[in-house]
Amino acid sequence: MLLLLLLPMLAGPSVVQAQIDIHPSDEDRLIKILLSRYKRRGKYGRPVKHFNDTVKIQFNIQLIQIMDLDERNQVLTLNVWDRYNWYDEYLKWIPSEWGGVNKVRIPPSKIWTPDIRLYNYADERLEEHRDALCQIESTGLIIWLPQAVYKSSCEIDVSAFPFDIQNCHLKFGSWTYDQSKVDLELVGNTEEIDLSEYVVSNAWNILSAPAKRNEVSYSCCPEQYVDLTFRLIFQRRSVLYNYILILPCILLTSLTLVLFWIPPESPAKLMLGINIFVAFFLLLLLMESSLPPAAASVPLLGTYYCLNMILITLSSFLNAFVVNMAFYGPRRQVPDILRTVIFSFFGRILCMDNLVQPYLDAAKARRFQSADTHPFVGVNGDSTNWGSKEPSVPTDLLLHSRQCSNDDESVQQLSLIDYHLSEVMEFLRSYRDRLADKDRKDKIGKEWKAVGLVFDRIFFIIYLTTIVVSMCVLLPIITLSHVNRVDK
Repeated sequence: MLLLLLLPMLAGPSVVQAQIDIHPSDEDRLIKILLSRYKRRGKYGRPVKHFNDTVKIQFNIQLIQIMDLDERNQVLTLNVWDRYNWYDEYLKWIPSEWGGVNKVRIPPSKIWTPDIRLYNYADERLEEHRDALCQIESTGLIIWLPQAVYKSSCEIDVSAFPFDIQNCHLKFGSWTYDQSKVDLELVGNTEEIDLSEYVVSNAWNILSAPAKRNEVSYSCCPEQYVDLTFRLIFQRRSVLYNYILILPCILLTSLTLVLFWIPPESPAKLMLGINIFVAFFLLLLLMESSLPPAAASVPLLGTYYCLNMILITLSSFLNAFVVNMAFYGPRRQVPDILRTVIFSFFGRILCMDNLVQPYLDAAKARRFQSADTHPFVGVNGDSTNWGSKEPSVPTDLLLHSRQCSNDDESVQQLSLIDYHLSEVMEFLRSYRDRLADKDRKDKIGKEWKAVGLVFDRIFFIIYLTTIVVSMCVLLPIITLSHVNRVDK
């Protein structure tokens, strides 16, 4: 007995301190009482005295970060803090009876919590929230601030890419309780998302974040359900895209202007046109990689790329056609209608009179001159017809042949001379025909080259007009579309 009495004294003050620590505080006892009370009533029923009473839930989200916008899958990922406020009739107490304790913290799994869900979720995960204790005040007010990462579906509009403005929304509401059972309101009657803790994104700039309460009836149920819709309107920061999409487009556009000044017969024109076409196609693929597949609308920048590719393709076709007609294709005169339209109309409008006027004069001269008449001046100044098939013999030789007709040797010599003269005349005639045919083909080739130069000037004007229109019309259209989407 003596040893048992002396044992606590030998243990020292640590045992006495441990006995004091075991004594629960007022907060501990209050939490145990509240949880035991809740365990008896259960946590599945709404915390109301009467069945017809309505639980008022105040809800809002505090945006922390825009984590990602997946344009291809049309999914928006946000890091937010949810804020829930509601009153629980079974979690009230008088602070003076519990040592002045007016707030306690309890896990949400121990009490009733509203089944607020994100309607337009696009998440493969089962849980969105991170565990957070509920703060309970003596009046029964419960404040719950869980962290959450939401993945919601968002309709992506890429018509103004990369200067686009996206309008995404998050729709929250009770999944099973209608308005008569659970009513939703915005915390503090604020009509916007809380951005006080927002971390500025490098890719997006938030323009506005309105919130709205809606009452909707669904096809499944006759009752009305309340939801809170939070909209996030944000614009893409286009600084990076200015260097990888806009600046290369401007440089390639400048090279395309140079393309229309290269002569049609130059092989560098075809090579440069093909290279520019491939460069625009690569830019188009680079832009497509950032867009959703099978997008409903085509970006204006993509339309501009395609327009450049069409003009380059037409210019390459024109160049190949002109080169083929001028050098390798069939030699044929330029049709009169085409000559009249290209030389008489476009040539003068485009200030190319020095180029087209010789061909217009040659066309007029051909109308008044026969193409089969080719005069030739003989040795003695007499003109002979080169188109006759009979060989012409000089007059002096004929007279000399008559005087020496009795001499056989002279006759043979004269016949030999006449034969050689006929061969010479035939050679000259064929040589003249070849020169005439070559001149005719050269003139036709030069005329087709002139047609190609006029077409190049026409395409240059069209392309220059396209650039000016794209700067003066497309940019205002993009700006106005931004304003309209923001207003909506």
